[in-house]
Amino acid sequence: MDAERTETAQNEPHSRWGALAYPDFRWFWAHGLLQGIARNMREMLTFLLVYELSGSALQLGLTGLFQAVPSIIFGLIGGALADTVDRKKLLIYTQAANVVSGGVIAVLVLTDNAQVWHLWAFTSFWSAVSVLGRPAQRAYIPRLVPQGQVMNAITWHSALSQGTLFAGPLAAGALAALLGIGWAYAAISVVLIASLLAVFAIRASGVPEGPPRKASARTIVEGIQFVSMQEVLKAAMVMDFGVMSVGFLRPILPILALDVYDIGEIGLGLLGGAPAIGAVAASLTLLLVGDFKRKGVVIVLAYAGYAVAMALLGLTPWIGLALVALAVTGYMDVIAFTLKQTLIQIVAPDQFRGRAASLSSILSVTGNAAGAMEMGSLAAAFGAPGALIINSGLALGMTGVVTLRWMGLWRHES
Repeated sequence: MDAERTETAQNEPHSRWGALAYPDFRWFWAHGLLQGIARNMREMLTFLLVYELSGSALQLGLTGLFQAVPSIIFGLIGGALADTVDRKKLLIYTQAANVVSGGVIAVLVLTDNAQVWHLWAFTSFWSAVSVLGRPAQRAYIPRLVPQGQVMNAITWHSALSQGTLFAGPLAAGALAALLGIGWAYAAISVVLIASLLAVFAIRASGVPEGPPRKASARTIVEGIQFVSMQEVLKAAMVMDFGVMSVGFLRPILPILALDVYDIGEIGLGLLGGAPAIGAVAASLTLLLVGDFKRKGVVIVLAYAGYAVAMALLGLTPWIGLALVALAVTGYMDVIAFTLKQTLIQIVAPDQFRGRAASLSSILSVTGNAAGAMEMGSLAAAFGAPGALIINSGLALGMTGVVTLRWMGLWRHES
């Protein structure tokens, strides 16, 4: 089926837009764009409403916890589903669940019946639905373009995460100010309906290759075993987990803004936006460079560059150089992430792509959660600059150890 789809795609004209030259991928990209805007709108509105209802910073933190836990619990299930059911239908079902639940929360807010526990319940539901659909979304990409355009397609898709990170909160804030939070939630459902229609427009089949299978504990174990036998994938995932478990920066940005550089809330916004600028630059770089063979080498160098940028951030007393260092972390992070996802789609056969993608997502989420705790604890003991310098050394060490332990990543050519 992949071969038939690839042959069809290869008959279509190429252009400087790469994967966007193919109609199915354009619909898929539009779906991801609208979904990303809606997700980031919803996240901002939910945190805002929790704080308005409770006035509690602790309850804001608990909201983040309710968001993270389902990703770990349901991640492997989502991968198993992506490899056993029609991926297009799975995207439709999960998106429809988002539309309906978004409408319910909008009604609760508009009728002044929303409570914090409602928001926690919906936050967990949305997180679970997202993690169930995300592996299918990623595993669907190779069906939409020929193999030579897979990396380009993943780069275009990865760029959405940073672009919608700006557009979503901006739209949510404007709508909440003009119309109120309830109508802003209602607008999210409208955006999600448009995203759902884009999925319906995709022509490529989402049925996994091979004989029919059912999602079960056995299929989950098979996915873990497959990744453990692929040295390239194992090394890339372990390296990402290791570096992020000591290199997750968001928790200490308020400390840097308020205590180190004394630049207040506006400065905090600048610090938070700097990695996104680097991330957009990374996506543009990959689009301009195109496909290349030594992806493993670039992944290793990107994680090493991330670690060096952390050290620069910890050492510099100048806010301008700090912004540059943060932009570099965003640049290196997106380079490594995009190439890691590309390797998954290239190395894993169709029947394992969903499970490999889900395992990668779980390790990323777990690494970020562990990194938040570790970075915060070190900052409390040694200050934010000290924590950054120490963790920079640890990240460089982990990068070196993983590379030497599994040299297949460094040697890999695709």
